[in-house]
Amino acid sequence: MRSAGPLQLVDHDMQQVSFSRAGRGHRGRRFRAGVVTARTRPRPSSSRRIGLSSPARALTPAPECCRAQESGRVSLRCRHRRVSEYSASSHADSLPIRAAHPASSTIDDPAARTALLTKDALHLAHDLSRLRLPRTSKTPARVGHLLEHLRSPRAKIRTHGRTTTTGRHSRARTMQPAMTGQTTAAGYRPDIDGLRAVAVLAVILYHVGAPWMPGGFVGVDVFFVISGYVITRGLMREAAGGRIGLADFYARRIRRILPALVATLVLTSLAAYWILLPPQLEEYAGSAAASALSVANLYFWRASGYFDAAALYRPLLHTWSLSVEEQFYFVLPVSLLLLVRLRVRRLWLPFAAIALLSFGLSLYAGRHAPTANFYLLPTRAWELLVGTLLAMAPHAATRPLPARLRHPVLRQLAGLAGLAGILAPSLLYTEATPFPGAGALPPCLGAALLIRLGETQGPRAAATRLLALPPLVAVGLISYSAYLVHWPLIVLGRIALMRDFTTPETVAVIAATLVLATLSYRFVEQPFRRPHLPVRSQPRRLGPVFASGLLATLAMAGLGWAGVASGGLPGRFPDFRLRSIPGTETWNHRTCFLFADQTWQAWDLEGCTRTAAGDGMAGNDRVLLWGDSFAAHYVPGLIRHADRLPGRLVQYTAAGCQPTLGTASHVVPHCRAFNDNALALIRRLGIRHVVLAARWGAQRDRSVPERLRETVAQIAALGARVHVVGQSPEFPLDPAFMAYHQRHDPPDAAGRWRPVETGSLNEALRAALPAGATFVDPRAALCAGDTCPYAQGDTFLYADSGHFSSAGAALAVERLLAAGLLAPARSAAAVP
Repeated sequence: MRSAGPLQLVDHDMQQVSFSRAGRGHRGRRFRAGVVTARTRPRPSSSRRIGLSSPARALTPAPECCRAQESGRVSLRCRHRRVSEYSASSHADSLPIRAAHPASSTIDDPAARTALLTKDALHLAHDLSRLRLPRTSKTPARVGHLLEHLRSPRAKIRTHGRTTTTGRHSRARTMQPAMTGQTTAAGYRPDIDGLRAVAVLAVILYHVGAPWMPGGFVGVDVFFVISGYVITRGLMREAAGGRIGLADFYARRIRRILPALVATLVLTSLAAYWILLPPQLEEYAGSAAASALSVANLYFWRASGYFDAAALYRPLLHTWSLSVEEQFYFVLPVSLLLLVRLRVRRLWLPFAAIALLSFGLSLYAGRHAPTANFYLLPTRAWELLVGTLLAMAPHAATRPLPARLRHPVLRQLAGLAGLAGILAPSLLYTEATPFPGAGALPPCLGAALLIRLGETQGPRAAATRLLALPPLVAVGLISYSAYLVHWPLIVLGRIALMRDFTTPETVAVIAATLVLATLSYRFVEQPFRRPHLPVRSQPRRLGPVFASGLLATLAMAGLGWAGVASGGLPGRFPDFRLRSIPGTETWNHRTCFLFADQTWQAWDLEGCTRTAAGDGMAGNDRVLLWGDSFAAHYVPGLIRHADRLPGRLVQYTAAGCQPTLGTASHVVPHCRAFNDNALALIRRLGIRHVVLAARWGAQRDRSVPERLRETVAQIAALGARVHVVGQSPEFPLDPAFMAYHQRHDPPDAAGRWRPVETGSLNEALRAALPAGATFVDPRAALCAGDTCPYAQGDTFLYADSGHFSSAGAALAVERLLAAGLLAPARSAAAVP
């Protein structure tokens, strides 16, 4: 290969950093103050050589940047002692593609070559094993830092003897390094870290139970868009070189994801070993193995729903979203590589088609398979592909918006729309909101708009400046670790305290999350990613990276399997005795108690008429029990006390479906139709008594009392008497936890615990009822003072933290009947 002149960077202090190849006879390094020269070793097949091999005229920059007429020279003038020029010698042509992209090949298009020259050339400086900079305050730790201020609004481009001042995001964008997803000075986007901070804070506030953030779960969808964008930008840069390095990509993902995840699994497992009882530890071990194998979403899909009560005892429930992303990472680069090799010109088109199909599938699954819709990649892929398409958008990094769309007012309105698309759902959505599907569009499109606005308009947009504020950026940098550690802290903290958090404790949990996330970022994430260290300090082959990742994954999966196989290591608690608690087996599942995947047509009147007519009871007198699982748990007690009912008991219950007209639930997509059919059933059968019961506070929906009032009024208009059962006592933990904790307490204290506060909710329900309706408060009937019984002697009254066992249902119905449930009509509207 012939000799070539150096590619030089010269700042205003005339310090030079030169990359040169003067022939095979030159080797070694030379250093003197102010000037650093790196020469490659004579390795003809090296993927890191600095070779230059085309005619000088091929170095012509992209037309929207500038055109150089003097021997392949491009000059960029900046003020404040920043980089002043890029230059190549008269017989040099382009940056060697292999230098910036080891897996790439030479590009023939001059514009593409220039893009690599201006965007990626300085990434050579990350190879500090070949380049050593003087340790002075004026010399940055990486040459890539010299580009930090090329985005300054005062940057100037010299072209044809003419100097043109450019804005931060002007037509000279080809001179700026593209964002790669790493925090290098050349391509770092602080606004994206700010967006990560908004997403993770929304999720954390939702999980700690902030009442003003009932829809904070949409932060996960924002993360999906960001991930799709960041990953695709990196892959597109490699695709520009004609080849995508799959091994390099997966090695980067392993270093990025696995260390913090494994650290979280190890620490959480240690805490779980000391805190969780055998049944809970057995389930935890299965989820830990699934998380390590990137199939946590499949595990929790088969186990239950995201919003059910059992989620309170699953420290790794949140890892489902990581598994979705990791599965996406397996598919995306392979698909993109295939399209590149097939020479598909419009790479975005197949991905747009897949995104539309995924969105359509999400709409369909939202009605027919809501749990699968929430957890699985096929119905979530469109959210990640929004980010992918954003990264693939035509002219995304090379051309500004048309002038008519760059009006300052439109710029600010676009920023407000993007922020509103995220914040409004976070504040207004509830667990009853159909989600994902159409409900996920506002946060996903809002995130995409903010990302695009930051790329094209930069700090000229107020929203971008807001997201780039240092506090948000700081949280964004640790957002991955914060997401990992926050939910185990919340779950295990509640179990350890045996109650919900107080307000000061909630603040302490959030603070602890940020502290642990900072430590994880500093001492776990960064050492493994090591973007600031010389290449020679990293594995020189990818084999050790994959081997270590595989070993860590198999180790965690093996430990999880051992926990499952041992039944949760019961030897840790020698005096713990596990026994089954009868309760739900009398609910008549899938016939009278419908699941989320069933429609009301699966309900059977004959099979759900649970008691026979009693003495003095007309054959057609019926009592309709209508509600969710917190109505179904009264069934064993109502059957036991059938002789005290004014009619035959008809059970009409569905999981997660409150008995209020107009209720929409993504957990039970057919809930609205199920409730509408109840009115038709009351009218057709001439039902005289209707009992409404539910977990009224399950959806954090403030409109429940008003909807209950409207429902009661419509039932009363049909001639039926309405009896509303308030929220029954719930405990912060499973009764087994409470019993084990109280195993040494005196008999008069054992079996009682302070329930979750529901008094204000029941008062709101009572106040909302119209005249003529009866209201009974289970807490008033069952509890004494501020504690409620969860057991009587050796008999558990609860099957879990909220549902009555068969024995508990019998006691509750007896007390409720005595308190006025189904009593003859009185003049008072409600029974105290």
